[in-house]
Amino acid sequence: MSENIEGKYSRIAQRVVSAMEVAGVLITDDDQRLQASGIYKNWKAGSYAVGDVRNANGQTWECHQAHDNAVYPDITPGSSAWPTFWRPLHGKSAQTARPWVKPENGTTDTYKAGECMIWTDGRILRAKRETNFSPDEYAQDWEEVTE
Repeated sequence: MSENIEGKYSRIAQRVVSAMEVAGVLITDDDQRLQASGIYKNWKAGSYAVGDVRNANGQTWECHQAHDNAVYPDITPGSSAWPTFWRPLHGKSAQTARPWVKPENGTTDTYKAGECMIWTDGRILRAKRETNFSPDEYAQDWEEVTE
């Protein structure tokens, strides 16, 4: 039986990550993960451990609370349960900025100083300090990225 495309690329991605680890090059922060977001699988129902990374709804997410969808089927991208288990990764440049996601869990998903996002009007904005406020809620926390 032939291997599906996702399985093929998953195996290749795992080899790339293994080679990087052997070379002493680790993907350690959100910006690096976003630069390499193509190596991560798309989210699908399953069992997830803390630190697992998946793509869903135009974002790259990290699991911050282990769970199994067989036990908790309501943990899906976009559901009200989602932010309790997954946090969006935030980039530090225009290239790694992703669409705004309203922080809902205090410290796990706030925008830290220097992190960027794409606002609803298409502008790329950078947080001046750690914040959970949108530009509409507290404009002083944000500056436009002009790079």
